[in-house]
Order: sequence, then C-alpha cells, then structure tokens
Amino acid sequence: MDRTVVIYKGKYGATEQYARWISEALSCDMVDADHFLGRDFEKYDNIIYGGALQAGGIKGFELIKKNRMKILEKKIVIFVVGINVDSKENRIQVREINFDKYALAGMTVYYCMGAFDPSKIKGMDKSIINLTLKMLKKKKEEQWTEDERRLYHDMTEGADYMDRKYIEPIVKEFIPDWTMED
Repeated sequence: MDRTVVIYKGKYGATEQYARWISEALSCDMVDADHFLGRDFEKYDNIIYGGALQAGGIKGFELIKKNRMKILEKKIVIFVVGINVDSKENRIQVREINFDKYALAGMTVYYCMGAFDPSKIKGMDKSIINLTLKMLKKKKEEQWTEDERRLYHDMTEGADYMDRKYIEPIVKEFIPDWTMED
C-alpha cells in the first residue's frame, strides 16, 4: 500500500479516537495537525484529514487549504466529527464553509458522529453552545423538529454517538474489501 497518514485536529478527544481507529485499521501513521508541517506532505501518497466541526468549520483545515498545491496529485479523504445530525443540508453547509469551488471541491468527505460533555465546555465553545440553545428556545418546544429536540438534549445533557462503524467507508477508500472484523 502507498504511504498513508491520518492527520487530525480535535478538541475534546473524539476526533483523535477516530483518527486512531483509522490509523490502526490501515496500519499507517497518525499525526496531530499541530505537529504536521507542510513539507511532511511529500512523505505520503494518501492524506486522511480529520477535524472536529465547530460552527460549520473544520478545525485545523487551514493546513490542507494552505498546502493544496502540494497535495493536488495525492488521494485526499476528509472526515469531520460532530454531534449535528448527518444530513444533506449539513453536508452542503460544511462544503460551502470549508471548500472553495475549484482546488478542494473534489475531496471525499465523511461524517462521524462524535461525543459531547457539557461539563468540559469552556470559553468561546460555551458561548457558541449558549447561543445555539438561545436560538432553539426562541421557538416553542412543541414546534421543535426531532433533530432540534435531540440537539437540545445533547447540548444540555451530553451525548456519545461514537462508533467504529463510521470509519468503515473511510478505510474502504484504501482497502475495498476491508470489514470491521479485520
């Protein structure tokens, strides 16, 4: 297999765990984005980048954007981790916020459900959560969609949706006949 690296940037541990699972399945390197330099891209044929979703943005994705000329000829797979519902609308929003129409448009992107513990949230993250909850509360509860109910519950009570099943399509990009038992 070509040289592959899983680069990740998270905040509370879910993205790192997915990166570890993918790295183990592919027997490849795993590097925190804070320790990966632009020149390191030349060592690899395949780049897997995982980032936590924060207000629609992919954490640390600047590493990919600013090095896009170095990675044009490489296979690139992106995975994002968050607690939002995986929907077509949310995937479109992530693409519009993070990918320009030309250089990054062709990248494959996967969504992995994450975990959320409200007791660990501080600073700007807490402000974002409070703003989201405030926006939800503007609607009457009986008018909330099922997704809004779940989001409110997850943000106030916490949630853990992490599951190895989310890495399967990512790993199959490189080992098509791979199964979870491998």
